[in-house]
Amino acid sequence: MSTASNLRRVPTRRSAFVPQIRGDLAQALVSPEAFLDVAPSVPRSVAWLRDRTLAHNPKATVRDIALFEMLVALSVVGVETEDTIRAARMCSVRQASTVLSVGGHSAQPRELVAALERLFDRKPEPLKLGAMFYFHLPGWVVPVQQPGTRYAHIDLAVLARFRRRSSPFLYREILAHIAAERIRYEPGAPPFEMRMPPSLLGDILGMLAPVHVGQLRLRYLDPAVAEIREHVRLFEIVSVADVHQGRAVTEIVLTIRMRPPERLDAVPTRLISETDFSFMSERGDAPAYRVKPATLVRLGSSLPSTVMRRKKNGGANPLLGSEMLQRYDTWLIALNEALTRRALTPGYETGAYRGQRLLDTIERDGADAVFFAFSHAEAAAPDLGPVIAERHSLRWEADAARKARAKASRAAAARERRVEVRNARADGMMAPPQKRRPNREEPMPTAPVQSATEAAHPVLSAEMIAMLSTPEGMAEGDRLYREWDQGFDFPFSHAVKAAERIKAAFQRGDFPILAAVNAAMDNYYLRSLKPILKISYDYVPGLTKTEQEEEASHWVSLLARWWPNRVSLGRSKDPVAEILNDRAVYLRDRARTTETIKSARAAAQARLKAPMPRPETERYINGYQPKRRMPA
Repeated sequence: MSTASNLRRVPTRRSAFVPQIRGDLAQALVSPEAFLDVAPSVPRSVAWLRDRTLAHNPKATVRDIALFEMLVALSVVGVETEDTIRAARMCSVRQASTVLSVGGHSAQPRELVAALERLFDRKPEPLKLGAMFYFHLPGWVVPVQQPGTRYAHIDLAVLARFRRRSSPFLYREILAHIAAERIRYEPGAPPFEMRMPPSLLGDILGMLAPVHVGQLRLRYLDPAVAEIREHVRLFEIVSVADVHQGRAVTEIVLTIRMRPPERLDAVPTRLISETDFSFMSERGDAPAYRVKPATLVRLGSSLPSTVMRRKKNGGANPLLGSEMLQRYDTWLIALNEALTRRALTPGYETGAYRGQRLLDTIERDGADAVFFAFSHAEAAAPDLGPVIAERHSLRWEADAARKARAKASRAAAARERRVEVRNARADGMMAPPQKRRPNREEPMPTAPVQSATEAAHPVLSAEMIAMLSTPEGMAEGDRLYREWDQGFDFPFSHAVKAAERIKAAFQRGDFPILAAVNAAMDNYYLRSLKPILKISYDYVPGLTKTEQEEEASHWVSLLARWWPNRVSLGRSKDPVAEILNDRAVYLRDRARTTETIKSARAAAQARLKAPMPRPETERYINGYQPKRRMPA
């Protein structure tokens, strides 16, 4: 008994969760436009958000606060201590100027020098745009970090857009309240309230004592509320009210409502497979009513949904059988109801997203936003759901209408392109169309064909070839050879994806040695992958799918795997000649296969056109012969 208890496995303890930055901060600091597009968000503890050191610094401006948060996010990796806080931090002038330039004004290095003096008491020193500067974080940062406590994410793009000094302080206080009370968005949830006495609110917004309520509202609170309503998307301030006791204002009440999440990385997004996502992408519609697949995934994260069991091998959760596609079908039915003006329920006359009101809202806000709001309204008060459950034909009618809209939109787009080309040719802005058939009186001019002996192929240097025999080059060759395993085993389903993935890997620099050799020989290897992009299954009489798949695997091996295999074994001495020889073998085998397919199809066509054989003597079934009457 004691032995069994000793052999019992002790469960391993999971490491503590550490919140991460949302968005690529390095990519965001490339330019002010990229900073607004990426909109990075940094996690901050409740103690950090409620700290008023910056609010009590009268020299710090609103742009200085955004710069300070960016510098902390860029330089702090772990938890700072009293010893590590003394270390000097480094940042580029160009990155810091990007944050100061978000509002539209192109910040100069001298403005950065003044901001660093106000934030860190740094001695003013001239800086150049391409230089680096050093700074030291203040000591008050250490006690307010509090790792492992409740936190909220600050949107740096929102901080950079603020122009009133009180706006970031009110934004931070609301975020601290949301994090401390664990408030999350829930469909149909009522707004919450924040009650603060004027003295406390004035201290939060950086107003010097004594606090006068009129000046607090006019110069601090009202401008901050207006900017938050304009820029913040996480929540919205519904109203600001005063609580009076006699004539004195005892409390100021902020009524706040949470908004549905807009970013996929801001919510625990459902993992879906590539097949499900491609299926959602292929369900097209007219451009005015088209819903992005990412919107459907975001809806599955914002609404309570049945998350199906994850596969044992760690695969993605299935989505095609979940209720998210049912919500999309409900959207299609409501859209078809509005377009045909055929009411299905009494809610057609009263619903905010039904009938003509639905079409008007789509024209104003776009299909994605309206689909998101419609799904939340239907989830809060189901109206179409019970009708759809009883009449299954509504799904088929709505899907047929969607296909018809998509087909009509494609035809209209093609017609518009033809009209544009016709008008451009009439105005002389485009060359006239070329004749499809050559002139019979004059021979068709042909370009001189360069013979194989005259064709000039690139010649690699000895140093470049020697790079392939190094351990790094051989390791890259083996890795590239392994990348083609799925494309070789399943050519019809994975060869094209593998070719596109490897081309992107060459461009990213995942194979630096092979990419350098490929560029030196005029992209011979990547150009040899073009036939792989056209591999697909097609029915051929007399040939099974397995036989065609073996032939396609042979082509993948010739065009994509033979040269990396030679490199992995250290036997690639003339890459250009080896790739050309593999391509010649492919062309020979491809021509032989093409002739076989043509012969098989011609034989099948001949069998279909041949008349059914029937002997002359057999005019009746099974050779029956009628009796003949004898003449009288």
